[in-house]
Amino acid sequence: MFKNKVALVTGGTSGIGYGISKQFLENGAKVIAIYRNDEKKAINAKNQLSKLGDFSIINADITNENQIKKVFSSISQLDYLVNCAGISNEDYIDKLSLNQIKETLDVNLIGKIICCRCALPLLKKSKSAVVINIASRFAERPLPTCIPYTTSMAAIVMLSKNLALEWAPHKIRVNTVSPSLTLTPLTKKLYTKEEIIETAKKNPLNRLGEVEDTANAVMFLCSDKASYINGENLSVNGGILLV
Repeated sequence: MFKNKVALVTGGTSGIGYGISKQFLENGAKVIAIYRNDEKKAINAKNQLSKLGDFSIINADITNENQIKKVFSSISQLDYLVNCAGISNEDYIDKLSLNQIKETLDVNLIGKIICCRCALPLLKKSKSAVVINIASRFAERPLPTCIPYTTSMAAIVMLSKNLALEWAPHKIRVNTVSPSLTLTPLTKKLYTKEEIIETAKKNPLNRLGEVEDTANAVMFLCSDKASYINGENLSVNGGILLV
């Protein structure tokens, strides 16, 4: 489906980002993954995913514009940009330090803006350019003790809508994918098995999201089958926002 195409995935060596990188490779694309921390995990991802196709990793901080400029200047082709990297500092707003608040906004929002700005010259050259920004179900639902996170998620959705309008003349589509709580190695560390089961019971489909659920949505939005979908937020949450 994506033969001779190039995708760049931020946070593409772990969790949901890893799943997205994997599916791009399985569908024939060349994949470049940006990671900031955990070099051991990134190298392990490279060892595993390189078995599927052309997969490379780059260590860079998406909040550092100079570093990201260097990343994109080293690339000759880009068809798909998936901004998946994100963090969350959780506590009541008066308990969080200003640095924690800024860090969350910088990584989740400013980092995406930097990547989009730096990717634009390459995306303009592509005949099938697509940008996917990964947000969260909390783009639409408030959550006490997570104000910086939920605020950044809502801003990501609006960022995508604005970019969709700005970049439509260049034939670049921009959409958002907003998953609910997803089973990843990190999720399994943060929650006990019992907590995961109880959380799953609250979902109309009686389960948590799988990495593949979000990756499938990204593949669809990047495909020609979604060629008339622009500026949308695709919720991948099992219907949890309905209850």
